[in-house]
Amino acid sequence: MRNKTSYIVGLILLIAIVAAVVVWQSNQEKLYDAKANVNLVQIKKFHISSDSTELKTFAEGTMFVQGSNGSAEQVQIVAQIEVDPNDWGGVAFYIPHDWYISEITSSFPEKSALKPLDYMSRWTTADTDSKWRAWVEIGRDRSYKPIGGGKGTIVIDVVPDKKMNPSAELFNLGIEVGSAEKDGQKLMGTDSIEVPIW
Repeated sequence: MRNKTSYIVGLILLIAIVAAVVVWQSNQEKLYDAKANVNLVQIKKFHISSDSTELKTFAEGTMFVQGSNGSAEQVQIVAQIEVDPNDWGGVAFYIPHDWYISEITSSFPEKSALKPLDYMSRWTTADTDSKWRAWVEIGRDRSYKPIGGGKGTIVIDVVPDKKMNPSAELFNLGIEVGSAEKDGQKLMGTDSIEVPIW
């Protein structure tokens, strides 16, 4: 009787262990089942540098547009940036009306003991006549003092206003770099581009 009970307990333990391993493996497969380019409808590359000055500031990267039914539902901007040590203007990304910045991740200036959050600012305007609704500045000092330059990567996620019906209409995202002084006036964003989406 004791052998029969030991056999049953052992069999139950074996079944439980096998079941646990099967469940664990199926969960592991779900964890590592990554999907690529989900709902990706457009990819736009960009490059801009401060060519109109002697500064060596630039931004280059890719915009990934996700959507469905021919409409954009999210744009992710991924950029490598470099700000010249003598540049106080840095790099700025401009977002149009009806779009919002949902998340920002930055590694600039990638120098030890410096916090990336201290070298980035986010602005929004309520002015409906303004071309842009919001913008992100990296390495820009509004007191006109160079921050010492640096390199880094920035990721900006933008999404449409929830009140707006996503559409396939053309819109632009803006990028500017650099700074200068001309005739006693301080200028930021000496070089700029607009990247059309759709």
